[in-house]
Amino acid sequence: MDKAYVAVLSFAFLFVLHYLVGRAGGNGRKGNNGKGNAAQQRLPPSPPAVPFLGHLHLVKTPFHEALAGLAARHGPVFSMRMGSRGAVVVSSPECAKECFTEHDVAFANRPRFATQELVSFGGAALATASYGPYWRNLRRVAAVQLLSAHRVACMSSVISAEVRAMVRRMSRAAAAAPDGAARVQLKRRLFEVSLSVLMETIAQTKTSRTEADADTDMSPEAHEFKQIVDEIVPHLGTANLWDYLPVLQWFDVFGVRNKIMAAVSRRDAFLRRLIDAERRRMDDGGDSDKKSMIAVLLSLQKSEPELYTDTMIMALCGVSFSSSTFFSERSFDKPLLM
Repeated sequence: MDKAYVAVLSFAFLFVLHYLVGRAGGNGRKGNNGKGNAAQQRLPPSPPAVPFLGHLHLVKTPFHEALAGLAARHGPVFSMRMGSRGAVVVSSPECAKECFTEHDVAFANRPRFATQELVSFGGAALATASYGPYWRNLRRVAAVQLLSAHRVACMSSVISAEVRAMVRRMSRAAAAAPDGAARVQLKRRLFEVSLSVLMETIAQTKTSRTEADADTDMSPEAHEFKQIVDEIVPHLGTANLWDYLPVLQWFDVFGVRNKIMAAVSRRDAFLRRLIDAERRRMDDGGDSDKKSMIAVLLSLQKSEPELYTDTMIMALCGVSFSSSTFFSERSFDKPLLM
């Protein structure tokens, strides 16, 4: 009886809290024109919601099948409330085309999730920055300075060297096998090549390997960053209740904030070391014909320091590392017999 009494009181409290928050939000939207419910009236239809949780109880795996079932009942366009966040689901090709063509600017901004804010340098990364002058400049720098045809051509020698080193390692593994054939994890090998190429083109880390270890799988920096990404990705690869229920953020339920901040602190310290090392190399008169990605950004920083801050450089480099690492690890998972 006591447990049932507590459950009823808890549900009543959540219902009242949901009502008060909704009313306060409506008054805030109302402003001075007396049209507080106009935005709500323009929302598409939505399934029945649960107080405080909204439609989180409808989120099931696989998520796309859950959304398809809701679209079959409520139409190709419907709204959902995921805890404290609103969402509109568009499932028809015609409506999706309209969103990404005629109204593309209205849908250009990214949602600011709490976990992404912690990981993306406060929203400064290219993938999370909102549409505007800052994002347009990031895109211009990435397209013109970092991913131009000349910059990609400069990577060809690095890629060739790393691929040859990978083939030599696999050849030695096959020769050392009892029957001359070794089982090779292709996913791991290609990931090592991808990350090693990135580390050298972004920060020239191959020089950190000694001559005796020049043919190792990854540079020490690449191995360290892989460990950092392995800690961060689990908090970003799946839906996180922490992003939808503010009460979980306030009290850091599940310890999500502490775990993310520990990994982010390691990542930021790692990127700062790379930037400082490249800055020292440039001050010492390093090779000007073959600049790393960080060196190019530091050159731009000298002319416009207020725009090309260290945070911006860290954001561009961090996203390049993380996205390529995430993609490479999940693109190949089949063993290969050599």
